[in-house]
Amino acid sequence: MALRPSAGGGGRRSEGHRLRGPACSLPAFPPTPPPDRGQRSSMEAEDLQEELSCSICLDYFEDPVSIECGHNFCRDCLRRGLAQGCNQFPCPECRRPSTPSALRPNWALARLAQKARRRREGPASRGLCDRHGEPLRLFCEDDQRLMCMVCRESQEHQAHTMAPMDEAFQSYRGKLLEAQCHLTAKLEKAIGLQDLEMKNTAEWKEKMKNQRLRLSAEFAKLRLFLTEEEQLFLQRLSQEEEETKKKQREKTLRLSQMVSALKQLISEVKEKSQSPELELAAFWTFLRCENQDVNYSLEVLHVKTVCQLPMVKELLKRFQVPVNPALDTAHPKLVFSQEGRYMKNGAAAAGSWPLTTAWSYLAGWRSHQKTAGFVERFRHLPCVLGQNVFTLGKYYWEVENRGDLEVAVGVCREDVMEVTEDSEMSPFVGIWAICWSSAGFRPLTRPPASPTKREPALHGVGIFLDQGAGEVSFYSAAEGEHLHTFSCPVSNLRPFFWLSPLASLFIPPVTGGK
Repeated sequence: MALRPSAGGGGRRSEGHRLRGPACSLPAFPPTPPPDRGQRSSMEAEDLQEELSCSICLDYFEDPVSIECGHNFCRDCLRRGLAQGCNQFPCPECRRPSTPSALRPNWALARLAQKARRRREGPASRGLCDRHGEPLRLFCEDDQRLMCMVCRESQEHQAHTMAPMDEAFQSYRGKLLEAQCHLTAKLEKAIGLQDLEMKNTAEWKEKMKNQRLRLSAEFAKLRLFLTEEEQLFLQRLSQEEEETKKKQREKTLRLSQMVSALKQLISEVKEKSQSPELELAAFWTFLRCENQDVNYSLEVLHVKTVCQLPMVKELLKRFQVPVNPALDTAHPKLVFSQEGRYMKNGAAAAGSWPLTTAWSYLAGWRSHQKTAGFVERFRHLPCVLGQNVFTLGKYYWEVENRGDLEVAVGVCREDVMEVTEDSEMSPFVGIWAICWSSAGFRPLTRPPASPTKREPALHGVGIFLDQGAGEVSFYSAAEGEHLHTFSCPVSNLRPFFWLSPLASLFIPPVTGGK
């Protein structure tokens, strides 16, 4: 029989657990019918068992003692919970302090607990009904308990289904064995699934380990390759530097010799011209001055060693986004193909692709622009902005020059429509771009930068905007060669396009990326 904790004696347990707080209204339920005599007897037995049980060991009191707060416990239960030499301890029920010297034996409670213990070990333990003292021969299917013949005849159990105890035991034993077989089969299946899952997890961990090793090995190879390539290109650059320095020293030496010779001739001419009598030597000095050649072609020096790594282009492609021109910002002289990928400065367009002028495109919108919040279009420069407005992140797009004439691409602020001269295009006014043609490329800066000759000619440019780093970089679209980088710590940037007269641009479609 299961035992429940008790406060030990009287109604003290209910006092210790009484709810405190404001009264609350409970919903009205239909009255519960009073329990019958059998139920009352069972409830009273349970209540008596609870009151006669120690709340520490949960069994009937054994040598019960009372402490200062009035609660009762077994003497041994309290002794086991006290520290040696302890002068005070809290009550296990209400936590009020008490002293070991205040323990008082509760003889009345001890006698009641002894009687309850003998009752528990009475007829029921010997197979007799605890109510009637008759042998337990029947099993009630409704109440799921053993009963005697007198219980079967009682009004409480007259409508219940009864079975002989032996038959009920055999039936339930068979059901238990069947359930045990089913549970055993399920257990074996669960253990098998657990083993499979553990094996699957172990294989996955091994795969993760191998993949981690492969990735580390691949990136180690890549780092080694990059280091070797770096050393190779640095070696080539150093070799080019030494060769160029040698040539420059030779040129400087020749120029120094020329300067020295000219200075000497000037000195001789000055000396002869001051002579009182012109001699034949002065005439020969004059001829030498006339024949002195000072023609010299100044060669602009370029760095020939460039770094072209194939993986750079693939990395840039990961951030590629589609870019289309915003026709409501275009200069009237610019014309566009219907899909907007082709653009040309000038109405005379070669080829068969259909064109739509930005001017005619905007004709039906001019009165609406004042209320729709459109930005004004370019009126002085042959430019157009992209539809994209870049705020945060990394973006990459490509533009192709479909001719030999100058074009410029990059990013800009939205208020660059006020720029009136091509020479003003620079970061100073909010334009970060490079200009290029078949002759070379140059960043748009103030003062203007000298063009850089490139072999082979530059036909396509990739623009990479990293707003987290505050930079926009330009690359060769074909080889991935780095051309130039601007610092542009500005958000809300838009793609920028400028076309010289009769120049044309093409924006290729996105083949990968975001």
